Amino acid sequence: MIKNKLKRGFTLVETLIALGIFSMFMTVLISSYSGIVRSLKEANDYRIMYADARRVFDSVIAEFREGMVDYGKSGCQSAFLTGPKTEVDLISKDGVSSTNISRVEIPELNTADRNKKRGVIMVSKGPANEIILNSPEVDVTNFQVFTYPHLDPYDQRNVFKDAYQFQPFVLVKATFQKEKFNGEPFTVSFETAVSSRIYNQVYNPNYTGTCQ
Repeated sequence: MIKNKLKRGFTLVETLIALGIFSMFMTVLISSYSGIVRSLKEANDYRIMYADARRVFDSVIAEFREGMVDYGKSGCQSAFLTGPKTEVDLISKDGVSSTNISRVEIPELNTADRNKKRGVIMVSKGPANEIILNSPEVDVTNFQVFTYPHLDPYDQRNVFKDAYQFQPFVLVKATFQKEKFNGEPFTVSFETAVSSRIYNQVYNPNYTGTCQ
């Protein structure tokens, strides 16, 4: 006669232990997954801001390379451009067209706070031709232009002043800011020196620029 063997299941204690181990495993797994997702979102936010800031900086550099700093020779004495400026005027090779690059503040439209403003870098080639370079997601918190030499080296009054006899160039600094997905801001800064490709600038007598 064969006796039936008793079939035993998990006891309550064993079940609770198994559930506890499973819960700890799932907690670690979810925490790791959340961290990976958060890191990917932060990396994507940084990539978007960096790409936008890089594009803006490349556009500004192109403007400086194709133009020359306006030292204020149209109807006034050469200006003394010392220290950082938040804007700069450039003139074209033919001396006719002018370009202004500046940081200005405009109302932030994508927020309930209508008084909130964001900084933008604007390239203006006239009242009807103003271009904002950075995207609505990116705020320009700082923009500085340092001009060297401070006096126009091609002005006849400065040709014998050795301190000013080198090709004009500018040092440009800018800081860009963007909010992360969790609302916290983070920034990236750029800095570069750009030399004009125009030599022995000829000023058009009909050009009416702005004295700095």
